[in-house]
Amino acid sequence: MIAMSKPAYLAIAEYSPTKPVIIFVPGRQQCRLTAEDLLVHCGADDDEDRFLNAELSDIQPHLDHISDQGLAETLKHGIGLYHEALSKQDKRIVERLFQSGAIQVLIASKACRHPCIAFLRQC
Repeated sequence: MIAMSKPAYLAIAEYSPTKPVIIFVPGRQQCRLTAEDLLVHCGADDDEDRFLNAELSDIQPHLDHISDQGLAETLKHGIGLYHEALSKQDKRIVERLFQSGAIQVLIASKACRHPCIAFLRQC
């Protein structure tokens, strides 16, 4: 799974450079690892905020309510995590930011697959 981050990054850049993307991974640990790897690839391209479609000051009030600091850090760069260990409040914030288009990439664990699809149908 670790080897998938570079092809995923390149696929996003080629096929969905401005549209929302959901990446499903096996579990919550892989969510975090994939997000970190995507951020490394963004940094290598000198565009750490490639997936952030809003001003940081606009999303900061949401970030102030995130209890998972690792999640808050990835959200600052436009990448959201969605897995079973997140609090309900963190999940709602990630959903709102993704639905509004403020963040472009959502990395979700397979265990959360159905809730993610359910909230996306409302978009």
